[in-house]
Amino acid sequence: MAKNRFSESHGILGLAVDGDWNAGFTSDSIDMSKYNHACVIIMGDSSVAGNAVITVNAGNTAGSEAAAMTFTYRYASGDVGSASSDVFGTAATSASLTSTATSMDSRVTLIEFDASDLNVSGTQYRYASVTVSDAGTAGTVDIVAILSEPR
Repeated sequence: MAKNRFSESHGILGLAVDGDWNAGFTSDSIDMSKYNHACVIIMGDSSVAGNAVITVNAGNTAGSEAAAMTFTYRYASGDVGSASSDVFGTAATSASLTSTATSMDSRVTLIEFDASDLNVSGTQYRYASVTVSDAGTAGTVDIVAILSEPR
């Protein structure tokens, strides 16, 4: 039996199930008060179509979206189940990511940020949430966050 279980040293949060790529949505909030780092995993279904804008918003309370923050992102090189599904592109940063259907359709996108990144324009926020705009045309995405580096 494992002495150090991953689930006991990391926070694992389901943020969205079947988030509507067409209508847009905001995920549940991530409370960063107990962890220094978050890795948000977004997986699109095979019917994702159109381009949507993804933002990560910081707020003082769960559900609040006071300010857009800068985050790092990477796209998987291939569809889930393919040999290249675990190969990710070069990390880039954005505060407002226009994500194409080609990048999301049956693929994984990683978004990462530190608790210190929730300091926007001199205000330190506690919560973060992912917002997908209503610019897509079809499909759904699921979102999970893994929190690491406990405080």
